Parts: sequence; C-alpha cells; structure tokens
Amino acid sequence: MTLLCEAIKKLEKILEDSGCEDGIVSLSVNYDTDVCQYPRGVCMEAQFGGKSGWFVTNNPIRADTRISFMYGAPLNDPKQRGAAIAIINAVSAFFCLSRKYQACTPDCYAPCLADLSREVAGRRVYLLGPMPVLERALARQIVDSPEAADLILVTGDGMTSDEGVACIDDHLGKKRMIFLGPSAAGVSCLMNLEHWCPYGR
Repeated sequence: MTLLCEAIKKLEKILEDSGCEDGIVSLSVNYDTDVCQYPRGVCMEAQFGGKSGWFVTNNPIRADTRISFMYGAPLNDPKQRGAAIAIINAVSAFFCLSRKYQACTPDCYAPCLADLSREVAGRRVYLLGPMPVLERALARQIVDSPEAADLILVTGDGMTSDEGVACIDDHLGKKRMIFLGPSAAGVSCLMNLEHWCPYGR
C-alpha cells in the first residue's frame, strides 16, 4: 500500500491550510455513465466541489465522508482503498491536477485498444486486476506472474486488492507499469506514473 499512502500524503500537502480537507465528498454508484472498457465492475463516483472522479470496481460503496478520512488511515481492505482512490480522483479533478477523469465514449474503444495493443506489442504482459477485453486481445502475450513479465498493466481493482498492492509495492520502479483509465488518473498524476487514457475526457 506504499503507492496509495504516498499519493495521499502528496494530496494532503497540496491541500494543507486550504480548508478543503474538511470538505464533504459524496460516494455513489453511477450506473448510467460510460465506463472504461478495460476494468470490470461498476462506476463508483466521488463528487467534490462540482467535480466527479470515477473508480470502476467490483466493490463500490455509498457514503458521505471528508477528504481527511484518508489521512493516516490504515486502508486495510479493497473497499476502503477504492473509496480513497475515487476521492483522490475527484479532488484531482477539482484542482485540475488531472484532466482525464471521465471515460471515453464507446466509439473510442476500438482505437484505444488498437493503440494499446501496438504499445505493448512483442512484450510479455501481466494483467493486474480483472480485464476481460485485454485477456482476449493480448492472450498470446499474457504471462502468469509479474516476475515473468516485461510490463504490467494495472486497473483500478488491481490497485486495491491485497495481491495488487503487494505486486505494485514489489515491482514499481523495477518493471514498467502502465496504469489504465480514469480510475488511475489521480494517483498516476500525483505520483508521476505512466497513465494510459488517450481518449478520456
């Protein structure tokens, strides 16, 4: 969980003495919006100051909370981690730290997948998080362990599961990692990570 904790610390520093840390963030599930094609799940939407941040997950929650709930929190389970990342996405959108906080529309799915396939061509790929589209599209390149991979593709739930947290902690900075879609926008921006969302809005 080093990556998420460090991202939260950076955001805390940015918000220091702004009063925003006491602002209310509303977490809900948005069933009506377009979502990124790569992760599996529903759109958990965090709203703050008129801006929304999305996190596609199999473990959404609904709640009203404060930004500061994340500060120093242990974030011991995937639901808490997912909520924290959704909040980071909404706050990053509000402060214009990230400009890709909404998914592309379905007409962009095919060109996005074609572009990503070219980007990872000829490389052994490990998928961190459930990604049915990429499991099919990259079937010949996918390996069973991060150790065997040339690069690791990461979705939202890949960032929050216990296995995903351990994998990121073990391999970030040692293996190329590409974080996919709006779910990863805020953390990627704060931590200067490679982020893939060419058609996001």
